[in-house]
Amino acid sequence: YEGAAGKHVTAVKWNHKFSDLFAVGFGSFDFLKQSSGLICIYSLKNPSHPERHWSTMSGAMSLDWHKDHASLLTVGLYDGSVCVYDTRSPETKPLFLSNATTGKHTDPVWEVSWQMEDMVNDLSFFSVSSDGRITFWSISKSSGLEFTDRMRLPLTQSMSETEVPGTSLFGLAGGCCFDFSPFAAHFLVGTEEGKIHKCSKAHNAEYLETYEGHTMAVYTVRWSTFNGAVFLSCSADWTVKLWDHVHKAPLASFDLGSQVGDVAWTPWSSTTFAACTSDGKVCIYDLHENMVEAICEQKIVRKAKLVKLDFNPRGGDCPVILVGDDRACVMSLKLSPNLRWTAVSKAAAIAKAKAEAEAENNAGAPRRGAPKQVADDGAEKVDPRKQEEEKLEKILSIMLAKF
Repeated sequence: YEGAAGKHVTAVKWNHKFSDLFAVGFGSFDFLKQSSGLICIYSLKNPSHPERHWSTMSGAMSLDWHKDHASLLTVGLYDGSVCVYDTRSPETKPLFLSNATTGKHTDPVWEVSWQMEDMVNDLSFFSVSSDGRITFWSISKSSGLEFTDRMRLPLTQSMSETEVPGTSLFGLAGGCCFDFSPFAAHFLVGTEEGKIHKCSKAHNAEYLETYEGHTMAVYTVRWSTFNGAVFLSCSADWTVKLWDHVHKAPLASFDLGSQVGDVAWTPWSSTTFAACTSDGKVCIYDLHENMVEAICEQKIVRKAKLVKLDFNPRGGDCPVILVGDDRACVMSLKLSPNLRWTAVSKAAAIAKAKAEAEAENNAGAPRRGAPKQVADDGAEKVDPRKQEEEKLEKILSIMLAKF
């Protein structure tokens, strides 16, 4: 789209209800090259031109679609504002916009996420910024957009640093990313200092745990949707790390040889994830196939840096991944069959290969008129999700044995 020329792709998000629809945020990661931002809504049916687009006063650094209300899109801006758009409305202005008197952040908003709260009936979402605040926003018909600072991120002393009396740290840590657990009332926050903090929605006085492993800013943290104890992180230190929240050290570390812009779990497999790097590569890992190296590494662009990626939430029915770069370009890639194994499909492929091998070994074809063999439908059917959970548990047990 010509209106995005000279900008970076700063956010990419699939719509949860319409599997062909996705939103793209444009801005700039360069502090010295800030200008207006742009939000575009695209469909896979028409990739050459956006269905809708809105200009923003500052760069659109983060996006999130509401899971139930498919037309609502929340946006975090570089100037610290958050806003909410109704993509069905012909209006070019947002429905709600924060300002200095209504809780606006003082630094860029790096991530936003719609979340349901038990005691709040209104629509609500969270935002994280490098000003050190985790802010909760609720939308009501009477008072509009209201905010509560759910947590401030204090700086912590590293385990490797020897604390000298009188040199305790003051100030707030810069938040870069966060992710909420689908299994419990806690969330992870990645910081500019390279640390990951586990926090509780209920208790905001202190961290539940601090994980140290990265040496530079953490760009993304993602909980597994199959196991409530496992999460991934990626950083500017060239690595992707796999963690168990019980242990302070990572279970595994993958060196990608370049700055890692984003990482994401696949929706269909508990052991597969993808990462994109600043040297233009997309790497696919399947821990069930190889716990050390990527099973696929493909260079997507020559000179641009890949900064964001997102898997289609429909999963195996639509194995498409979106990848955005720093030259205002978004590419859609379809994963080949060998990159989207699940526990069920893998078992079916092995059984089919075994049956074909046995058929080849049989002396001659079955005699004419012989009854056809019918598959045994009385066999107990196993839940595919349970199989995925067991597959991940097996990998974790192997890693913990070496830990």
